[in-house]
Amino acid sequence: MSAGVKTKALAAFVQQCLDPLPDAVLIDTHHNQLMRQARRLPWRKADAVTSLARAETAYWQEKSIHAMYVLEDEDRSSAYSDKRMISVDRSRQAVADQIRVPAPDLLAVQWKREAAKDRYLPISADEVAKLIAADEAFLAAHPITKQPRRKRRLGDHH
Repeated sequence: MSAGVKTKALAAFVQQCLDPLPDAVLIDTHHNQLMRQARRLPWRKADAVTSLARAETAYWQEKSIHAMYVLEDEDRSSAYSDKRMISVDRSRQAVADQIRVPAPDLLAVQWKREAAKDRYLPISADEVAKLIAADEAFLAAHPITKQPRRKRRLGDHH
């Protein structure tokens, strides 16, 4: 091999080393997956609190209905209804608290959007919008695949 060919090959190699890599090559999907997983446990804890608060509300609602129509005891029904209203406040607070927990994935962001439609939540629409924007920014900055997923068509099956 001549010195000219070696020099050209070396120059091409050096140029290739200096060229920036495509963004997809630079994504550390394992690190991003760990970053998202760190958000999963707090989200699950908040979801458990929300689920329990909603179940408690449903319980007091059913107790009130049972007392009214089966036991025919208006006083007891009223007492259960009062407990239900306290439970409703706790449930709304639990939902607001869960909205404040960082979302681990897009499904959680979607849940936040739906949950925030309750106008009686003790959280402002502005705060919800900021929290969702922060979640979306985090998730966009921490993709777990190197290429965006393609949308499935009707005929695609696995």
